[in-house]
Amino acid sequence: MIRKSQTSESSFFHGMIVSIKLERGMKLLFTITLYLHILSVIVATGPLFAIFPILKRMEKAQTQDLSSYITALQGLLRAVANGGHFIVPTGLVLIYFSGWSWTSPWLIVTYIVMGFSLYFMALAFKPALNFANSAEFKKEQFIHMMKSATWKYIFLMGFFLWLMVAKPDFW
Repeated sequence: MIRKSQTSESSFFHGMIVSIKLERGMKLLFTITLYLHILSVIVATGPLFAIFPILKRMEKAQTQDLSSYITALQGLLRAVANGGHFIVPTGLVLIYFSGWSWTSPWLIVTYIVMGFSLYFMALAFKPALNFANSAEFKKEQFIHMMKSATWKYIFLMGFFLWLMVAKPDFW
């Protein structure tokens, strides 16, 4: 009888230790995912602010130099898009670990805005870059298109940031 008691005590404590280690592991996984999410937001948003100095230099650039500026802008937009590819999966993992309901009002608004942002990203920057390679290219019009799209996208990313931080209860 004593041995059975020792065994059950032993397995009870072993279970607690495994549970604590698992909890620590999940907390570590949550923390790593959170940092990856924040890093991907920085990668997806930071390059947007680098667009403005490039466009400013582009205003004064000679026609033969414009292609290098356009190439630089394409690279920045590629970084923005690639950062966005990590935002979504890490965000979904964070929602899962955090215990928020998938139908929380702030998450439903996030899903809707995210759908529009994917459409907007394609609609805003692609035409500007296509315009840059067209015969009708005008530097001033291109710069205006890029500035407008960039400010809209920065506002959109700011709205996402507000949703993630404030987690408003819309209804």
